Amino acid sequence: MVYNKTEFYEHYTATDNILGIAYVLCFVFGVPTNALALCFFIRERLHGVDLLKHLYILTALQDTITSLLSLNHGVTLLRYREVWLPGFCPTQHTLFRICQRMSVFLVAALSVSRTHLLVRPLRKISSKLVLTLLAVVAVLMACFFALPPLLGVTQITYFWEAGYCWDVAIPNNTLSKTWDEMDNALDTIFLAFPILPISISCLISVYKILTSRRSIAGLTKQPNEEAMRKKNNQATLTIILVTITYIVCNTPLLANYILYLIAIRTSGYPGPIYSSPLMYFYSWNVTELLTTALNASANFVLYWCRFQRFREWVRGVSRGSFTLVRTTSDMKPQGEARKQSERKVSLAAARSSNEVYV
Repeated sequence: MVYNKTEFYEHYTATDNILGIAYVLCFVFGVPTNALALCFFIRERLHGVDLLKHLYILTALQDTITSLLSLNHGVTLLRYREVWLPGFCPTQHTLFRICQRMSVFLVAALSVSRTHLLVRPLRKISSKLVLTLLAVVAVLMACFFALPPLLGVTQITYFWEAGYCWDVAIPNNTLSKTWDEMDNALDTIFLAFPILPISISCLISVYKILTSRRSIAGLTKQPNEEAMRKKNNQATLTIILVTITYIVCNTPLLANYILYLIAIRTSGYPGPIYSSPLMYFYSWNVTELLTTALNASANFVLYWCRFQRFREWVRGVSRGSFTLVRTTSDMKPQGEARKQSERKVSLAAARSSNEVYV
């Protein structure tokens, strides 16, 4: 299917400008805010090591990179789909694909690990095992996406119809065609459909929180037990909100992949489903790129709303102090009483393998 560039610009320039501005805003908002979150989570890691802190560090890192890469997408659309920084396009494509897929595994790790804690609280997940698996996945993805273009198996080409660069198979090359088929299959399996098990894990966590509240209603509770229960529920609720944000941002991609599978199984791509200009020019750009950028920017809002320590630290940074701002209650103890209070807080943090910033 061939579209006339001139006719496209006449009818869809305004749409491109709106999407381009959205990408630029994701860059302007997402890069500094996620960089702040990354600095905060790294600082918190110095006060205790657990799986949750590592996952938040990795999430903030990939959100920062995703937001940074959004600028090229936005400027390209604002330049009437004339690619901006063409020499950077292959690198951007590879980095974006790695970050996009790592976000799936990070959300899955956050959601499933928390669900496991709620269902089987006496069996702790090995942080080393989870982080090792994530590292192996990241290395494998880097090799899978970076090596084929470097070895000449595939070619990263800019498509003005899509508005971004993409890997294409080299004609009459069996190895290149095989890689392209594997890439499409892995995209469908690991990018779109993980939303289903992640949603199930999220629902289980919600159910466990609701049932735990009903089961303890009317029972006499020790103050320390009640405080720990509330803290764990707050941590679970934060992860549920992160998961829901991911689900909302990636449901359009799942729907698009389902339509794509229907198209290639029936009449071939683009076929009747993607024949309309809006579907042909915008379906993949919006569902695969823009929603990922929006998800990266939205995570900072969740950190700000849910983590009181993070808000205090950011306020301290804005005043030129890079130390965590103490609350009024922190400043009350004096002398030995103050030291005892700080030791109690440290012991409480050490007992919990799921320390969060609430």
